[in-house]
Amino acid sequence: MSNLMNSMLANLKRERLLVITNIVVMSISFLVLGIFTSVIFLSQSMLKYLENQAQLMVFFKDEFVEEKILKYKTELEKDERVLSISYVSKEDAFNIFTEANKDEPILLESLSSDILPASLEIRTKDVRDLAPMAESISKAEGVEEVKFFEDVIDRFRSISLVVHIVGFVLVGLLLLVSYSIVLATLRMTISAKGKELEIQRLVGASDAFIKRPLLVQGIFFGIASALVSSIVLITVSFILSSSGLYSNLNVPFIPGAKTSLGVFSLFDSLLILISGGVLGYFGSLSAVKRYLKI
Repeated sequence: MSNLMNSMLANLKRERLLVITNIVVMSISFLVLGIFTSVIFLSQSMLKYLENQAQLMVFFKDEFVEEKILKYKTELEKDERVLSISYVSKEDAFNIFTEANKDEPILLESLSSDILPASLEIRTKDVRDLAPMAESISKAEGVEEVKFFEDVIDRFRSISLVVHIVGFVLVGLLLLVSYSIVLATLRMTISAKGKELEIQRLVGASDAFIKRPLLVQGIFFGIASALVSSIVLITVSFILSSSGLYSNLNVPFIPGAKTSLGVFSLFDSLLILISGGVLGYFGSLSAVKRYLKI
């Protein structure tokens, strides 16, 4: 084991400038990978938040009295798609409007509670149920208008999809660059040690003995680069979380779960380290097979 490490360290010292350059370029690639996964997490968390906030606003005609609205509310509560329903009376609506526009006294002087409609605020268990419920409720007796901001969620989904596609393409290109760097570096190492490797074969060294230091060197490139990018990513993430930004985020696909960007970055860094080791191993294995023919 010590001979293996000594051989790898000797190779690294001999090509010091090349090693530093490779680690810097690969670290940038893994940092972009970490940023991309963080952006996916944030966009999915924001989408989950918007979906949780999405609701139907059902406004009733003035002649449809409170007793009938509450009766209709009771009927809707039996619908399995409904998560919660709250009733907003004319007075409640006026109080909400007054609070939201307290800096506009002239506007408030001309209004009274009678001018605002009573309404029901309906949340569904699945945001996809909002549209069909809105359509059926709009036909109910006494309903004047049904509103819900489906376009906001759809627009955010479209933006999120574009981010995902661009991110996947960018990360794919950078990982390909990193793979090529490992390949090129080990090719240069093999070329520089050509005579030494031939002598090892002549004295009876096995293929495994010859290629093992090269595989370890490739894995070292991958893990070292991933470690550098992980340290940067974790540091920035915890700074943002400690400042109050991104400190209470919804965890996608786990209802009710919350976490911070800093905690997510720890998981993200583990993913990057595994990716670095795997990329380094397969890059070095490919170089060994291609240039040593073993």
